[in-house]
Parts: sequence; structure tokens; C-alpha cells
Amino acid sequence: MADNVFQFPTSKGAKPTDFAKSVFQVKATLLYTDPVVWRRFIIPADDTFFMLGDALLAAFGWSGEYGFYFHKNGMFFDDPLLMESGSKIPRMKGEVHVSAAEKKICDLLKAGDSISFFYDMEDYWEIEVKIERVVADDVAAFPFMPVCLDGACAAPPEGVGGTIGYVDFCEVLDKPTDPRYQEAREWLGLRPGERFDREYFSIFDVNATFAIETIDDYEKDILPDNEADLREFCKMMLAEKMAMHACAEVGMRAMQEEGEKPQG
Repeated sequence: MADNVFQFPTSKGAKPTDFAKSVFQVKATLLYTDPVVWRRFIIPADDTFFMLGDALLAAFGWSGEYGFYFHKNGMFFDDPLLMESGSKIPRMKGEVHVSAAEKKICDLLKAGDSISFFYDMEDYWEIEVKIERVVADDVAAFPFMPVCLDGACAAPPEGVGGTIGYVDFCEVLDKPTDPRYQEAREWLGLRPGERFDREYFSIFDVNATFAIETIDDYEKDILPDNEADLREFCKMMLAEKMAMHACAEVGMRAMQEEGEKPQG
């Protein structure tokens, strides 16, 4: 069974100095919202801007179906989706437009640099993306994929009408007497008793999304081909998860017992 388990890329064999140059810590801040919505994550520096765009969309819980682009100093890195569809990106004389899939992040940015990210040419969300620092080898547990480190607040739902529409949408959800209240809840898919919390953020949810997207990319290499091996693989993963929970429980009990011991 062990032969069928895919080993993700690691830094084994690489010099620490080489690897340390390959991971960026990024802070992404959605502009013009109150409260401020932001995410901090690490990402391989040699990923393309297209991959950075995918990571940003995943971090903010957006589908990506409306297209995006990056902009810095008159240069645009466009989502291939926009380029293929005729592009709604406003073009001015002297601007340079290239595919986001053709340029690596480290080709343009270094620690301390920022770039603007725009998503959905109708709602027009703008995110400031700052490269905060280079992350060392021993800090990047999964150097081959984005990993969320921190963040704050829920991202606005797609199709809500941009920053102005989002403010109006939240006001409607806060007033059950508003005639649009029930329609807004149904549009958002809220169940009875459920509410939209603008300040909700889950680092687990973001990393689960990052992990799923990475697994999708490596699916053929990760998952065994035949059903018997697949069942064993799933059993092994469940056993590992149960063991981790058991160890955590033992640790918590040990801490409690230590605290209950008489002093002196």
C-alpha cells in the first residue's frame, strides 16, 4: 500500500538558502470595506500570477468565474479567461497586457512590493497584495502549496454589487422589517435561524480549500487506481485523523490533571 501513496514535493536535497528564496508571505487586503477583510498566506514564489490569482480567489471564497487581472506600473497580468472572452478590461495607450499564466511572481515582485488585484469587472473588487517577507524553509510546512496563516472577516458574496451593493446588502440583512429581507436571505441560501456574520473568518476553511485544490491538481498521483487500494487509503487517512484527535485528548487531560495537583 505504501508504494501507492504519493509523496508531495519537499525541500529534501535543496540547500536551505535556495529553498528560503522560494516562498513568499503575502497579505491580501480587500479595499473599501468596513470591517476590513484580509488574508495572510504563504505561496511558492515561482508560482505564476495565474496561480496567485487562484490562491486569492480561494482565500476569499470566490469562484473565479468572472475573471481577474493584476496591475502594477502600467503592466497588466490578465486571467486567460478574460483574454479568451474578448476582455472587459479597459485598455489605455501604452499599457502592456500579458497572460497571468506566463509570468512568475518572483519575476516582478520581491519582499516589500505590492500589486493590485481586480476581480469581477462588474462588481469590481480590488485587493492590495503585498509581499511581506521571504519565509524560511522550516516555517513553510507545505512549500508546494498556499497555506493560510491568518485573516479577518467574511468576504462579500459574489454578485452582491461591489462595495456599495455590499453595504446595502448587509443593511437589508440587519433589518427583518425590510421588504427585501427574505429575498436577500434566500439569495444567500441562509437556513432558518442562520445569519450572515460579516466578522466570521475560519483559517481551517481557507486551508481546506487550498488543500482540496492542491489535491485536485495531484489527484492522479495521490489516489490509487483500484477500489481495494482506495479503500485502504481512506481507512489509513481516517485512522491517522482519529489518532491525532486521541493524542490531543490525552494532552488536554494531562494538562488538566497537572493543573489539579496541589501546589507545594
